[in-house]
Amino acid sequence: MKEEKKTSAEGVRKLSLKDQLPNCEIHINTEIFNLKELAKNKKVIDIGCGFGFNKTIVESVGGEWIGVEPFEGGAHTVIGDAQNLPFENNTFDVAIMDAVLEHVPEVEKAFNEVSRVLKPGGVFIGYVAFMECFHEISYSHLSFKAMEYYSEINNLKLTKISGGSRFGIDYHLAVLFYPLPFKFFRPIIASLLRGIIKTKSCFAYIGLRFKRKLSHASAKEHASSYFKLECLRQSNGFNFIITKK
Repeated sequence: MKEEKKTSAEGVRKLSLKDQLPNCEIHINTEIFNLKELAKNKKVIDIGCGFGFNKTIVESVGGEWIGVEPFEGGAHTVIGDAQNLPFENNTFDVAIMDAVLEHVPEVEKAFNEVSRVLKPGGVFIGYVAFMECFHEISYSHLSFKAMEYYSEINNLKLTKISGGSRFGIDYHLAVLFYPLPFKFFRPIIASLLRGIIKTKSCFAYIGLRFKRKLSHASAKEHASSYFKLECLRQSNGFNFIITKK
C-alpha cells in the first residue's frame, strides 16, 4: 500500500532562530545612523531624493550632495535611474535610498549599481518598506533576509538593521481609517505590540529554562532572539546600514 504523502505546514526543514535572523546587528525601536556624522566632508549620492530633504543636512557638515531622480520636478541635480546610475565606479562615500527600494522594479540591479558607485568601505543607508500596503507604484517590499541576500551577492554587507518602531498592523489601520487622524494612535498601538511580543519572549524564556532545562544565559539569548525576530517579522519597514566590502 502506497504511503500517504505528509502535508505538514512546517515544510521539509526546521529553521532555528539563527537561520531566520539576519547576520548583523539588530536594533529594535532605535535609530542606527546619524546622517550628519556619516556625511561630514563626504561625497553623498541621494537616490530618489524627492524634494531634497537631505541636501541641507549634508551640506551643513561640509558634504557634497548629489540628488538623483528619474522624473522632473524634484530638488535633484541629476536625472537618473537607480538601476542605471550615470556615474563612474567608486565615486561616492555614502549612498542614500530612503523609502525608495520598494519602488524599483529590478532590486538586484539597484544594489549592483549602489555597490558599483560606492568607494570601498563606503556606506549605503536608508529605509525600505516591508509590511506596508501597496502605495504609489511599489514593487518589492523587502524582508530583512532579502536585504541581507541582495547585499551579499553584490559585494556588500548588511551591518545593522532596525525595526519595531512601527508595525504593519498599525500602518494598515491608519490606511483603512484614512482620512480620519488615526496616525496619532500609531505610536500607542506600536508600543502595545512591542509589549505583547516582549511578554511572549518572557514566557519563551520560562519554557526554555524550566521545560527544556537550558541555562539562564542560553535561555535568555534565545528569548532575546525571539523578541527581535518577531519585531522584525511584523515591522512596517527597516532602517539599514550596508557597507561595501
